[in-house]
Amino acid sequence: MLGRLYGIGVGPGDSGLITQKAIDIINKIDVIVAPITKMGKESKAFNIAKPYLKADVETVELEFPMIDLEKEKETLNAKWKENATKIAELLKQGKNLAFLTLGDPMVYSTYSYLFPYLEEVNIKPITIPGITSFCASAAELGVPIVQGNETFCVLTQITSLEEFDKYKELFENIVIMKPFSSRETINAAIEKYNLHDRVYAISNCGSENQEISTGFIKDDISYFTIILIKFGN
Repeated sequence: MLGRLYGIGVGPGDSGLITQKAIDIINKIDVIVAPITKMGKESKAFNIAKPYLKADVETVELEFPMIDLEKEKETLNAKWKENATKIAELLKQGKNLAFLTLGDPMVYSTYSYLFPYLEEVNIKPITIPGITSFCASAAELGVPIVQGNETFCVLTQITSLEEFDKYKELFENIVIMKPFSSRETINAAIEKYNLHDRVYAISNCGSENQEISTGFIKDDISYFTIILIKFGN
């Protein structure tokens, strides 16, 4: 009998933020699929879920390279297909799998790239949502993302003041994920619009090395940084 595949969001970093439904599945699963950016690196998602894993659970690490999707699409497609094939082989053995992913599985997740290849072999995963990093970050900051009829957008980069101005006109609030390439533009916008007390940055949310700052973005920010910019009240 074909096993089941669960895509499980483990939240942004604090093991206490994993949902009860996710814990219940993780406790009974046969195989944990832990995504890593390259072989030899630890899986952050695995470490978050670790307190809830069975002692004898099988662990499979799958590499998802952190390379540019637009420039290396063929390479990434080949890797995603390879990983989906490995998952399918385990499912055909009757094993139930949990693919762990940071935050929520449907928000910038490696898990979602497997869908077309899983569909080719008639595998329909069951997705368990998790707390997104930007929602957890707002909670840590004590700053609402939106109130009333305000709007917001989520970006992965913003690389010019012209682009910043466009979003500033359209939205009252902006969330920027993976903001390393955006820091110069953000700092220029802080100066231009006097946003020193309206730009919040939080790195490694929910982890022991969590850092919070307001105003200018420093050069050595972590990959796991969320920036919240508020133009409204």
